[in-house]
Amino acid sequence: MNAEPTSKEEFYRECAALLGARHDFRPWRQGSPNRWNNRRPGNGRFPGFGMVRYHSPSLVQVALRRPVAFRATFASTADAITALRQLCRGESGRG
Repeated sequence: MNAEPTSKEEFYRECAALLGARHDFRPWRQGSPNRWNNRRPGNGRFPGFGMVRYHSPSLVQVALRRPVAFRATFASTADAITALRQLCRGESGRG
């Protein structure tokens, strides 16, 4: 997949496939989260691997323990997917 994912669910599904992890996407059902209806944990959490958080199409944070310890912020979902693909292949590219 070289194009950017078209939705949060598709993005998380692609991340799970690359990591080899299970992920159950749970969409937010009400209006926007506020002090009385806080977010439910779940999206972006990959047990045993770490977290990949989609904040917006131009902000993705990655904090992983496996396959290697890795933390980064990306300006697009495509950049995040590319980095995950390289990490899972063992090509960290960081020097």
